[in-house]
Amino acid sequence: MAHDPTTLQDWKPTLIAAMGLVILSGLAWYILSHLTESAAGDTIGAAATIGLAIWLFSQTWYYIALVRSPKRQLLLMGISFIQVVPFLFAAVYGSYGYYDLCVEGARGPADVLYFSYVTFTTVGFGDLRPVGVCRALAVAEAITGYILLGLFVAAAVGLYGRSHRHRHDKDA
Repeated sequence: MAHDPTTLQDWKPTLIAAMGLVILSGLAWYILSHLTESAAGDTIGAAATIGLAIWLFSQTWYYIALVRSPKRQLLLMGISFIQVVPFLFAAVYGSYGYYDLCVEGARGPADVLYFSYVTFTTVGFGDLRPVGVCRALAVAEAITGYILLGLFVAAAVGLYGRSHRHRHDKDA
């Protein structure tokens, strides 16, 4: 994945990886946020939290160490920023259960997904709030949002600068 993709065939592995990220995060959110109250709780929540941490570190390493193409990095980080990370955090919140066990005021999957996006983007309306261990998760999610936004902007600026410089060198 060292060269910049130019054709659909070049983009195919990246698009498949991106689709996989979207599908897996959507499934994780659906499954974990739809657990029964008897199944959800600290044990499932702790396992989901550990799984999320491993996933975040592995994806960060993957983007930095293995994806050399700025165009591919930009696409994958954009998808992570827009859909994957908030869905995975919502899955973890849902795995702890509802009715004020993790997110005060959350009554179902849509509430934790909403809370996740509000937290990830650091908007923080205040209508739902984390309690217990989910307070630490919410802080981690907000920090992840800052970092991903910074990486996404850096990749976009780098890509623009590189293409702009390349065009400028051609004209000279």
